Amino acid sequence: MAKIQLVKTIEQLIKKIPDEPGIYKFLNDQGKIIYIGKAKSLKKRVSSYFTKKKLGPKTDLMVSQISDIKFTKVFSQFESLLLEAEEIKSAQPFFNIEAKDDKSPLYIKISADKFPLISTVRNEKPKHGVFLKGPFSGAGTAKDILKMVRKIFPYCHHKNPKKPCLFVHLNLCPYPYSSTQAKEEYIQNISKIKKLFKGESKQLIRDLRKEMNAFSKLQKFEQAQQIKKKIEKLEFLATTYHAPKEFLETPTLVDDLTLQKLKKLQEVLELKNLPKRIECYDISNIQGKYPTGSMVVFKNGKPAKDQYRKFKIKFTEKPNDYEMLREVLTRRLHNDWPKPDLVIIDGGRGQLNVALHKVAQEKLFAEVISIAKRLEEIYTPQKPLPISLPKENAARQLVEEIRNEAHRFAITYHRLLRSKIFIPSEKPWPSGRG
Repeated sequence: MAKIQLVKTIEQLIKKIPDEPGIYKFLNDQGKIIYIGKAKSLKKRVSSYFTKKKLGPKTDLMVSQISDIKFTKVFSQFESLLLEAEEIKSAQPFFNIEAKDDKSPLYIKISADKFPLISTVRNEKPKHGVFLKGPFSGAGTAKDILKMVRKIFPYCHHKNPKKPCLFVHLNLCPYPYSSTQAKEEYIQNISKIKKLFKGESKQLIRDLRKEMNAFSKLQKFEQAQQIKKKIEKLEFLATTYHAPKEFLETPTLVDDLTLQKLKKLQEVLELKNLPKRIECYDISNIQGKYPTGSMVVFKNGKPAKDQYRKFKIKFTEKPNDYEMLREVLTRRLHNDWPKPDLVIIDGGRGQLNVALHKVAQEKLFAEVISIAKRLEEIYTPQKPLPISLPKENAARQLVEEIRNEAHRFAITYHRLLRSKIFIPSEKPWPSGRG
C-alpha cells in the first residue's frame, strides 16, 4: 500500500515539473539530497527515471530511494552547467560523488604556471594560485563549459609545444609561447576566463568595452573589431546568464525576471492587461522564392513550442513581403486557435499597417506592434514615431527575444523547403500547419 502511495506522490510531483531548462534534486525520505542533475527539459529528464525500463544497478538503487523532487529553472544551458556544479559542491550528494563510474569528482583547473593551462582534473586539492571550478557531475559537463568559453577566449592546454598545434590553426589557442606580447595578452585572457567563471560577466563586458575604445582611439581598428566580436558573444551569453549565487539566493529567479519583463512591456505599450499570450510572425524568402512564414507563441513570457505554426506561402507572383504577411495572417485568423493578447510583427510601419488592417477586418481583439531590425525600434498604432528603447530595457529584450525566435523558426522551415528542391526525393514537400 505504501509503495502505491509513493508512486502516486512521484507522479504528482512530476506533473508540477516544467518543460524548461534547469537543475533537479532527488531527496530521500529523510529530506537529504541524494542526486543533482541538469536538463534542457526538466520534465522529460526527470520522467525518464521513472519508466519501467531497467536503468542499471546504481541508478535503480538511487530511484528506489527517491521520496521528493525539487527543481530550479534557469535561462540557459551555461547557467545550468555552472549551477549544477555549485549545488553538487555544496550538497555533496551520494550518487553524484560515488555513482559516476566510481571516479572522484571532476574540476576545471587553471594552473598557476608561467603560462597558465586549462584542463579537467580529478582528486585535486586547492593549492595557492591554482583556480578550481567544480566539482562537475561528469566529463561531458566540464567539456561543454570549456567549449563555450574557448570560442570567446581562446586558451592553451599544452606545455610549451615546439610548434603550433591544431587548436592554434582553429583560432582556439593563441599560442602564447611565440613572444612576450603574446604571453601578456594570454595572461589577460586567463584573467577574463576566471571572471566569467566567477559570474562577473557584466564587469567583464565593461572592461572589454574600455579596451575596444582604447584601440579605436589609437586607430587600431582590427584589434577593436576582434574585441567587439568577443563582446557580442559575451552579451549573447550575458542576456540570460546569471551567476549560480543568484539562483541559490532566489530559486524563483526565472519566473520573477520573466514577470518583470512582461510588466515592463505592459507599461511601455500602455496595455490594459498583462500580455499572457504573445504571437509573433516572420516571413522568410530569397527574392520571393520558396517563401515561408512562421508563428511562434510565448505564454507567460516563455516559448510554447507545441503551439508554434509554420506556413508554406502560396503567393508567388512576385517578391512582396506585404502580400505574404497578409496571407499568413489570413490563414492564422481562419483557424480556431486561442486569441493572443499581443501580436508582434517582424518589420516596420508598413508591415504593422498590413497586420492592423487584417486584424480590424477579422475583428480579432489584440494589440499589434512591429519591431524593425536595423535600429530595433518598436512601432505601435497609437504613436506616429517609433519607440526607441535602450538595449538593457527589459521590454525591448523580451520583444527582441520573441522576434528572434520567430525568425529562427521561419529560417529553419525555409531551409527545409529549399533542401527538398535541390535534393531529389520521392516524398512530397512538408505542408504548412496553418
